[in-house]
Amino acid sequence: MPAAKELDPEASLWDLFGAHLRFLRKLAGMTQQDLGSELHSTGSFVGQIETADRRPSPEFAADLDRVLGQTGLLVATAFHAYRLADGQPGWFENFTESERQATRIRTFQPQTIPGLLQCEDYVRALLHHARFSPATIESWVARRLGRQRLLTKKEAPEYWAAVDEAALIRLKHDPQVAEPQLLHLLKMSELSNVVLEVVPMDCGLHPCMDGPFVLLTIPGRGECAYVDSMIEGQMVTEGHVVAEKQRRYDLLRAEALSPSRSRRLLLDLLEIK
Repeated sequence: MPAAKELDPEASLWDLFGAHLRFLRKLAGMTQQDLGSELHSTGSFVGQIETADRRPSPEFAADLDRVLGQTGLLVATAFHAYRLADGQPGWFENFTESERQATRIRTFQPQTIPGLLQCEDYVRALLHHARFSPATIESWVARRLGRQRLLTKKEAPEYWAAVDEAALIRLKHDPQVAEPQLLHLLKMSELSNVVLEVVPMDCGLHPCMDGPFVLLTIPGRGECAYVDSMIEGQMVTEGHVVAEKQRRYDLLRAEALSPSRSRRLLLDLLEIK
């Protein structure tokens, strides 16, 4: 059963849902196991919902609400979380749910820092330059930072990130963002489950020039891939397509700097000797 953690109800509506659920459960004098058993589920699943690591279906949210006093609070929060706050298209919802289930995540990003490794200043700068409204920026920043807890939670997935040196060099032209982002990358690269490898500019053309992608290893589903573009993305499960992405990723890693040399490059960019 997940250990209790501090929740930030302002991070997202799913964090708010988890905070409401924990409050109502404790008010009813129930443990996570008690509540799970009452709904023919498990205490572990209830705990994952409370920590916003899993999302209840609308039906399960209604069952939770019924058992915990029929306040309507959980149903209403889940409704707005699905319909408004997340505001993400279905293809991205499918990806983030798969991301939460994965035991290993491998990604290549040719132009930007991978989303799970972005600091808040960097996220804001990207959205600002895309000319989003302030409200949209705040919503997306909260979601992006909320997703990043995936890498520090208990039983976090392995995370392998190949980052093109071009994305790091571009930071030099935005010094207010460069330092916090580079420091954040150094901090994240110290996690035992995170492997950061920089693809150097001097390697020239490489096997993954045609765009970013994510490879996911999911228990019970095997390997799948997510292919991203500027305005939409696609989950890919066809075996031969996923196998080709894996083959190219392996070839790309042969061109990349080792994790220790990648860290040295980050320090050099920060001008730390």
